[in-house]
Amino acid sequence: MTFLNPLVLLGLIASVIPVILHLLNLRKLKTVDFSTLRFIKELQKTSIRNLKTQQIILLILRTLIVICCVMAFSRPTIESSLPAIGSHAKTSIIVILDNTLSMDISDAGGNRFSKAKSIASQIASAMKEGDELAFIPLSSIASQRKRSFSRNKEFISKEIASCLPNPAQSTINDALRATQGLLDASMNVHKEVYLITDIQQSQLSSILSDSVKLFDEKTGVFIIPMQNGKPADNITIDTLIMLTSMFEKDKAAEIQARLTNSGENDISGIIVSMFFNDVRVAQQSIDVKAGNTNTITLSAPPKKSGIIRVSFTIEADALDHDNKRHAAFIIPPSPIVGAISSGTSSEFLKLASSASAGSYAMYAGEQSGTVNYEEHDIVIFTSGLNRNEAQRLDAYIQSGGTALIFPNESQDPKEQISSLTLLGLAPLQVQEFSEKSPGLCISVDRQHPVFRGVFKGLEMETTLGDSPKIKRALISGGGQSLIQMQGGSFFTEIRRGEGKLLYCAVPPSPEWSTFPYTGLMPTLIHRSLQYLSAKEMLTSELISGDDAIALIPAKSMKSPGQIIRVSDPTGIESQVQGLTVPGGISVHIGRLFKPGVYAISSKDNESLTAITVNIPGEEGHLQCASETDLLSGLQKRLNAPNTVRILDASGRIGDSVAKARIGTELWRFFLILALICALAEMILARRVSTSSAET
Repeated sequence: MTFLNPLVLLGLIASVIPVILHLLNLRKLKTVDFSTLRFIKELQKTSIRNLKTQQIILLILRTLIVICCVMAFSRPTIESSLPAIGSHAKTSIIVILDNTLSMDISDAGGNRFSKAKSIASQIASAMKEGDELAFIPLSSIASQRKRSFSRNKEFISKEIASCLPNPAQSTINDALRATQGLLDASMNVHKEVYLITDIQQSQLSSILSDSVKLFDEKTGVFIIPMQNGKPADNITIDTLIMLTSMFEKDKAAEIQARLTNSGENDISGIIVSMFFNDVRVAQQSIDVKAGNTNTITLSAPPKKSGIIRVSFTIEADALDHDNKRHAAFIIPPSPIVGAISSGTSSEFLKLASSASAGSYAMYAGEQSGTVNYEEHDIVIFTSGLNRNEAQRLDAYIQSGGTALIFPNESQDPKEQISSLTLLGLAPLQVQEFSEKSPGLCISVDRQHPVFRGVFKGLEMETTLGDSPKIKRALISGGGQSLIQMQGGSFFTEIRRGEGKLLYCAVPPSPEWSTFPYTGLMPTLIHRSLQYLSAKEMLTSELISGDDAIALIPAKSMKSPGQIIRVSDPTGIESQVQGLTVPGGISVHIGRLFKPGVYAISSKDNESLTAITVNIPGEEGHLQCASETDLLSGLQKRLNAPNTVRILDASGRIGDSVAKARIGTELWRFFLILALICALAEMILARRVSTSSAET
């Protein structure tokens, strides 16, 4: 027997009050005056004995009244079905419905999710008076929506009916944790947890990853597996990989997709399509063997600048939700370039770089002190730097600026070392070569974004092609070498604070080398400007349901203000107030559930960044654990492992629920018993009073 209000049992102490009163009445002596002793003989011994017996029965009845009232208010419950003497034990029910996308497939039993909703409705329909139910779809855990119990069947039925498959990344373990909190606040002795799931392997792993013990021995846990044979073959687009590192308008962008076949049959001729901003730009077929993964690469030139929404799609199969995957890249606007140069370098530099710039300004070397670096996206320096200018340039770079630096052809290389050292290029050394044996570039880092895809036709991975003949070079020993020459690095990248610079060991003039006459120079300068201008045009990828926070560097905000525009995958725009933080603006967008690309721009429509949201890749793999594995996994997490069992989804769930709810409250029985005792006490007390008067 279990008591729902055990503290009321302290009231049993009151049952001794009738006994105390009875004993006190026995101690009272009553004086009776007799006119003659002959009346004493008329008192019969049997009458006195009957009176004492009646008084004892009265004592027992009065004590039982107190005891029965206390028992009724303490609400005792027994685990049996005794409808004749008790009432239905109120039950707290929690239904956890797995509404992840993997549930929205069909097998021999039909659509799994539709059947799961039907089972949840049957459980709700089996509620009796006083029962309460909390419906927890996994999507509510991802959205952090608080759940509560309800006794309104109509409300619960509408909530179940409106539940849809949700792409948010949610785990059964999180739902079990939330369930524990709800049950702890429940006052009902009978508690039931129903878990309706297709038992994806990832969900089982989430349960086993936690060690916190759940529930007590009064909580029944019922697993309802939603599997009836294996579904049809399914192909999943797992990931999209950007092979192109720097994107340009009208230049081919290469993107690789990885596809997984989770079925048992080989699938041939799958049509894979690539879309840029909802326009199909490429298409190709691919074969994927059963249980294997294959990749396909598609390329197409984007026709506009700004944020490019990318999507890969395949044909319909068992699960449509995983047949589309999203990505994004940004083609930055042509940069604003400021070149500080003089002499022959300025002419060659202008020819090689002006076409790559949206705005190009040339300043003479003696004007360098008047140039406001912050007004430019990229600064090019070929004029000799003094220490003051080197320090100012370094401060600009460390705060997020970018620069392309060349030594000055008309200044002694040794005199330039001290200034260039301030930019992080140390150690620097002068390298001299003869005309008969000039220095040559011997290798290139073709995986670096500046040169990736530039030298495709060459046999060796490190082959440069047309190398300039070098007579003199001021070689940097710091940073990352992108082109290696005899004696050191010809072209180097240096990271400084939040910015970066690229350094070439020879000037863009013929005094030190044949560099201006080779095809390398325009390629190097054009690619460098593209690389440096794309420094902040980065995108990020989230899983559906993740909290999105974007950090916009101050350097990328050309227009002042904290108002940020967010365009969702359907094109609906909203405005978000940013928060100024060191280095830029932090924008808290919130949890994003709808898959697709969210474009983030300034209030003046400048493209700032993009956030891509996709479903969890494992949802489409359909790797289900067995019922035995889930049963074993849950038993390891429960304080009372024997309280969990599996219900057959193909049977009548209503009958299974009824059998699970065996329990009776006895408060009515004790209340009726107290009333009976009170009625008997009234009748007997009247008789005792009459008998005492006659005696």
